[in-house]
Amino acid sequence: MDYGHLMDCAFRLEKHVKAYEKCFKLAAFNVYSHNRDDHSKNFSFLMNAKGEWQFAPAYDLTFSYSGYGFHSTMIAGESKNPGRKELMKLATHFGLKNAGSIIEEVQEAISQWGAIAYEYGITKETKNNIQTAMDKIRD
Repeated sequence: MDYGHLMDCAFRLEKHVKAYEKCFKLAAFNVYSHNRDDHSKNFSFLMNAKGEWQFAPAYDLTFSYSGYGFHSTMIAGESKNPGRKELMKLATHFGLKNAGSIIEEVQEAISQWGAIAYEYGITKETKNNIQTAMDKIRD
């Protein structure tokens, strides 16, 4: 599976280009947070009483190496080491004009990892292991 398929599905169900942005933001988060457990059962859609669909809020977000270190869902055909290049290729394909700002927003949120880990008592070893893996992500 590729995030492009997910973005296409979300657009067809939501019938609005904002669906692209929601999926793209999740793809960026999963890339930069090193969540490689981004398989198809971790994406879903909700339907309201009027029969209108929307992309469900993100869930099962976790640091993960996943199977053999690959992302379960590819980003523009790349699953081993996706980064900004692949995210921008995905964004260009779907005509996202604000992809750079979405990526920056995600990176800013993820840059808080050290403070959040400290606040919640994550061991220094675990914090450093996760930070090291996140630092290796291509930008």
